[in-house]
This record gives sequence, structure tokens and C-alpha cells, in this order.
Amino acid sequence: MIFGLGTALAWGIADVAAAVVGRRIGSLATTVASQVAALIPLLALGLAAGVLPSPGGAQLAALLASGAVGAGAYALFYRALELGPVALVSPVSAAYAAVTVPLAVVFLGESLRGLALAGALLTMAGVVLISADLRRIPAEATRGFPGLLPALGCLVLFGVSAFLLGLFSKELGWLSTVATVRVGSVASLLLLLAARRPALRPLRSPAWAAAAAGVGLADIAGVILFAWGMEVGLVSVVSVVSSTYTLIPVAAGIAFFGERPAPNQAAGVAVVIAGLVLLGLAG
Repeated sequence: MIFGLGTALAWGIADVAAAVVGRRIGSLATTVASQVAALIPLLALGLAAGVLPSPGGAQLAALLASGAVGAGAYALFYRALELGPVALVSPVSAAYAAVTVPLAVVFLGESLRGLALAGALLTMAGVVLISADLRRIPAEATRGFPGLLPALGCLVLFGVSAFLLGLFSKELGWLSTVATVRVGSVASLLLLLAARRPALRPLRSPAWAAAAAGVGLADIAGVILFAWGMEVGLVSVVSVVSSTYTLIPVAAGIAFFGERPAPNQAAGVAVVIAGLVLLGLAG
């Protein structure tokens, strides 16, 4: 559970920073710069430790494919944000644990019962409430919920990606898994960029380039804690607890931008806290 909370903190900080940097240099440039910046020290650490799979192995192909799944999830996430509002996209994508948990139960034999099951369900429900501004849903319904389909695709791929990260971490260790998966993710993202040939804003300011790199480092810190926690604990529990990262952007909006949370968001905080308490008691 501690690893999941650490993951949530790192990913929450990365999300807030990405929102600020993305408004300055564009979300696509932020994604590319942050992913590459995080890959360099991670790959160097993996090579120095000698834990990366040998080229040509079946495990290497599986890990790279897992990275491609993650890249596809990010691509769908940003596409969903282009089409629809955050109030719709965020709660859908944040519910990835609803996919990861069943996969962990079926393929890893994990079991959540009693307090653990109640805590997991409450936490997931609270995350959705925190992420959504229900005041905007009626207006989006009249527009046909734009962005919903790519958001659902993002939900599935993020859930599958999280499960694969946990699966391989248990087999190979977190460092080998995270480093190789990120190679696959960055390679897939660069191929996508080459195919689409989008216009990227040049990173003329060293300060903004450094900020984009900082986003990547915060994100990869969360991924490391996520994979490490899955290596030593339950994939289902870590994935559920990590999804509470949505608390950080909401808190930042209130503290720094004067935003007023919707009533359901305030209720969601209480539901998440109750869920985490139950998970702690069960653990």
C-alpha cells in the first residue's frame, strides 16, 4: 500500500506539472520530451546493473510489446482530451484499476476479500467521483459525450499495461521491467510521431525543456514505485491505491488556481479515505 501511495504522489505531481508545461509548449512536445528524458537515466541504470533482457529473447519482445500498449494508452488519452472535456475523460481513464484487478485475480490468482475488497471498491468509486465534475455532465450529454470512445480505449489499455508491468516485475524484477518497457513505449511513440508528422513547437527555452524533463522524471519515479510495489506485493492493491493520484491535481487546482470543487468531488475525497483505511486494516 505504501508503494501505491508513493506512486500516486509522484503521478499527481507529474500531472500538475504536465498541465502547466503543456500549456506553454504543447501536450505533444511535453509527452515526447518527458518520455525521452526519463528513459535516459533509467536505461543507463539498467545497463549498469546488467539486468536488461538479452536481445532477441521472447521476454524482450513481450516487454517491448507491453511498452507499445502503454504508448497506445497515452495516445488515446491525449486524443480523448482533444475531443472531450477533462470532466469526462479524467474519471474514465482514472478507473484503469477496474481492468487491472480482474486480470490480477484471473491470471495471478490474487484474491481480495472482506475488508480488502470493500476498501478497493470504495477507493475506485472515490477516484471516479474526485475526477469528475458532475455539474458538466448534462451539457456534455447534449453533445453526445465527445471523447468517450477513446477514453474507454485508454481505460482498457492503461489497465492492461498496468497488469503487464506487474506481471513482468514479479518475473524479472522492477528495474529490468521498467527500463525495457519504457524503451518500447518511447520507440512506439516516435514511430507514431513519424507516421503522423505533427508540428511540434521548438523547445527554445532551456527552462521549459528542463521543466518537461522534470515531468518525465516525476512520472518515471511513479512507475518505478508502481512496478516495485507490484514485485513485492499484490498487483490489485497497488493498482487501486495508485489511482488516487487524481487527488493531487484537484488539490492543486484549489490551492493555486482558486478552483471550487464540485460537491461530488468533496464526497469522493471522503470515500477514498474510507477505502484506504479499509485497505490498511486488511493489509
